[in-house]
Parts: sequence; structure tokens; C-alpha cells
Amino acid sequence: MRSLVVTAWFPDAETPSRTPFIVEHCWALQEAGHDVAAVHVNIGCRSRTTEQEVYQGIPVTRVWLDVMDPRSYAHVTRVLSAGLRGADVLHTMAFSAVLLSAPAWAVRRLPWVHTEHWNGVVNPASVNPLWQRLAWLRHALRLPHVVTGVTAELCTEMARFSRPGATHVVPCVVENPHPAAEFPASPPLRLVGVGALIDRKRPVLALETVAELVRRGVDVHYTLVGKGPLMESLPQTARELGIEDRVELTGAVSPAEIAQRLSDAHIFFLPSAQENFFTAVAEAIAAGRPAAVPLSGGFDDYCTPENSVLTHSWDVPVLADAIETARDRFREADPAAIAATVRSRFSRAEIGAQFSRLYRAVTRDASGRHASR
Repeated sequence: MRSLVVTAWFPDAETPSRTPFIVEHCWALQEAGHDVAAVHVNIGCRSRTTEQEVYQGIPVTRVWLDVMDPRSYAHVTRVLSAGLRGADVLHTMAFSAVLLSAPAWAVRRLPWVHTEHWNGVVNPASVNPLWQRLAWLRHALRLPHVVTGVTAELCTEMARFSRPGATHVVPCVVENPHPAAEFPASPPLRLVGVGALIDRKRPVLALETVAELVRRGVDVHYTLVGKGPLMESLPQTARELGIEDRVELTGAVSPAEIAQRLSDAHIFFLPSAQENFFTAVAEAIAAGRPAAVPLSGGFDDYCTPENSVLTHSWDVPVLADAIETARDRFREADPAAIAATVRSRFSRAEIGAQFSRLYRAVTRDASGRHASR
């Protein structure tokens, strides 16, 4: 089918590591035989000329939305309307795309599938006070005919706002074609975290936990992959904790280097305050590396004692205990067995097949609705 993917989250040449799960879902659709075109609505920027490109095999129209200019909203609606004229299915990804697409869809009324990744749908308080006041807008989830979430927890919350029976779990894609590497020699115990360096990801707490492990006599090294507003202050934090020689901040790196950093570690650790699927954890497990993290979202869908140690606390001693438990539990584990707990379940082929079933169902239902009129 011809699928028009609409999203405000999409990478570009300058930020190739941004929201890779959107691109992976597009690739899954393509590999399942669907003709995918994407519209990336860049919110909050000054209006610029609409651009078209092919990004890693996906045709993308980039349109800029100036939130202060009413004419910009009209332009975005025109671009989306043009895209819908050549589509069989509208597929929005992440909540803002529902609101952006509604005016154009109201005219065309195509079968509509929505895929949700955003933690703000589950926990508005984790975003900001403004979104807490506007969270009633989640009732817009009643517009799509099918609503998918990347975790069961997310689907349970969205079911409060969407059509009866409309919600389905479709996870993120975690594709790793390489054999899981053997664990590196130790000591030191090598920890790795991957995520934006923002307060919600709790990188300062991660460093405090590393300092606690050192206090306990553990020879440990921590690699933190990502960039963000805390990038400049974290080295000072590490110095104050006396662990600057045990911490490496890589900044933003390519997906290939992220995969290598995961393989170079023993355990994934990042004590994030709020997640949904927690793609970085799934990628670590798919690389054969267990995770030791607090349960901050629905990723207990796939995190089990076979591949992780979960806590229900963000206290430093508890987090350090979890890392030591993971070290001891998986010391003699087979990385390939750890990876096997998620690889087939989250492959592009499996996710593409799940979306295809939903596409067939939603277009069949649409045909029935038209025939009954």
C-alpha cells in the first residue's frame, strides 16, 4: 500500500542520530512491500522553503511550521493534503503528528494508523507544566482508526482516549545483523549508557552510582554516549566525585559507533526517570549485553531476568546493587543467548508484518464503511 508517514520527529544530515526508531519503522514498512513517503513537519522554526529529498531510502518532504504564523499552519495543511491524495493509508508517528494531520485528514478521510513513542502520552508531568495543562488533547487519539504503542503500558494509557478496541502493541525495531560479541576482558567492569544528556535521563545520578561502586572497591569504567545541555557540566561533576579517570563522554556518535560501544561493554546502565520502550536498552540486549536499570516505563515487556536486572528505586545504593547483581548473574552468560531474547521479536520483518496486518484490517474496515453508505 502507499503509506504517507507524517511526523515531527525525523533525522537529517546534521542530526542523523535523532529519533532513529521513526526511520526504522519506515524501513520495516518498506521491507514489508509498502510504498512509503514521509512528511517531516519541523515545528518551532521560522518558515523556510519546503524541501524534498531521499533520506536513507525514504522520500521525505520537509516543511517548516512557524508556530507564531497562522499562514504557516495553512501551508502545512496544504502539503499534507497533497501527500494524502497519493496515499492509501495515513500513518502518523508520535502524538504531535495527530494534531498536525487532523485538518488535512478531515477532508480526505483515509484509513489512519497512528504509532506512539512519546513518554508525554503516558506521563504528562515528565514533560513540562504546560503539557500537563494541555494533556486533554490526548482525546485527539480518537481520530485514528488504529493506534499502536511501542509498549503495553503505553497502549493501556492510550486506550482511555482512543476508539474502543483500536489500540495494539507494535514495538520499536531493533535490528542487529551481527553476531553478539564475547564480553570484553575484565577488570575493569565496563558500563555503558546511551541517551540524551538531559535531566530526565539522570546522567548525574549515573555518575554518582559509579562513584558508589568505586567506594565499594569495584574497578569500573563508564562510557556515556550522547549529547545535550549537561554535556559541559558532567566532566566537572565527575571531577568532584573523584571519578574523572573512570568516565568517558563520547558526545554524539554514529549508529555504527553506538553498536561498537555497546559491544565494548559488560552492562548497560542509565537510570532514566521516564521511558517508554527504552530503545537503547533493547539495542544493548540485542548486542548481547544485559541491562541494569530502574523500571521507568513499559520496557518490562521484554526486560526479564534472562537479560536484565530491574529496580524500582533510584537510590544510589540500590542502583549500585543492581549493577553488581547483573555482573554476578551474567558473568558466565552466553551473549548470543541474551541477544536471542529480543532479536527475532523486534526484527524489521516481524514489525513490518505486524503493521501489514493492521493496514489490511483498517483498509478492509474502511471499504466496509463506504459500502454500507
